[in-house]
Amino acid sequence: MQLFSYISKGQVRSARLIDQSGIDICNAAKFYFQAYNKFNTSQYQVLPEKLEDLLLLGSEALKLISTATDWAAECCRQKMISACDDIIFNFNQAKLTAPIMRPGKVICIAGNYPALNKMDRPEYPTVFLKPSGGVIGHHQSILIPPICERVAYEVELAIVIGRKCRNIQLEEAYSVIAGYTLANDLGDRLLEKRTTQWTSGKMFDTFTPMGPIMFTVDELADVNNLEMLTKVNDQVVQKSNTSQMFFDVPHLVAYLSTLTTLECGDVILTGSPKLMNGQPNPECDLRDGDVIEVSIEGMGSLINPIITENR
Repeated sequence: MQLFSYISKGQVRSARLIDQSGIDICNAAKFYFQAYNKFNTSQYQVLPEKLEDLLLLGSEALKLISTATDWAAECCRQKMISACDDIIFNFNQAKLTAPIMRPGKVICIAGNYPALNKMDRPEYPTVFLKPSGGVIGHHQSILIPPICERVAYEVELAIVIGRKCRNIQLEEAYSVIAGYTLANDLGDRLLEKRTTQWTSGKMFDTFTPMGPIMFTVDELADVNNLEMLTKVNDQVVQKSNTSQMFFDVPHLVAYLSTLTTLECGDVILTGSPKLMNGQPNPECDLRDGDVIEVSIEGMGSLINPIITENR
């Protein structure tokens, strides 16, 4: 399934994308339950509105959501129910947020792609954290604060964890993943180099756009072989493939689970390409009015405008 979060009447709600239409999950399920009385005693009779809370219900709930939204979408197409205005809407007109608005943890991997001075796989992944308060969604503005001078982009495949786990084996890794989404890991290059720890250049509000869609694991055939692209004002500034990662998706999930308990709704940013056609990515410091677009094969695009805050 392709799932997303949006704002309706001031509330964050979850939905499924079907044929460029948004299907509100809670409203679709409500009418599905009413149509099939056998579900009236189900533990899923009332579903939570936020996507991260839906994921907590596990795989059986996701199967139910798939069935209910398929049913509701078809009923609306055939005008079999009168409440379609509460169920189906134009995805392109929706006010989107990140799929997971406030992840419990945003775990980032640095140096996971070859660079001119680092072509060999390191012994271990380099791990750092970003605050969840920096997460924004599709078409929301990235705000560059006065302290920043050299803000750069980083297209990344993001992993959304689907269930609590610790010390899992490599072969178990995919079973704890709820899905994947796009991420742009922004940072100020000068602030990152002030000290041996670069978090001070990465932790700003709005510096972690994600979305617009979370793709469940069955939607993408091979996440370890997907083309990646970044454009700034339509100029290509990153181009690579997830196959270039030193540590692929299952290795990252398994390794991180030895360092901390991974919780449902945690997000892992898997790193960003440093080379394009064998050369370092072109430098492109983001400025007021720029528009940045990151995309990954089969996952669409995440687009955000840049606004420079007054100094």
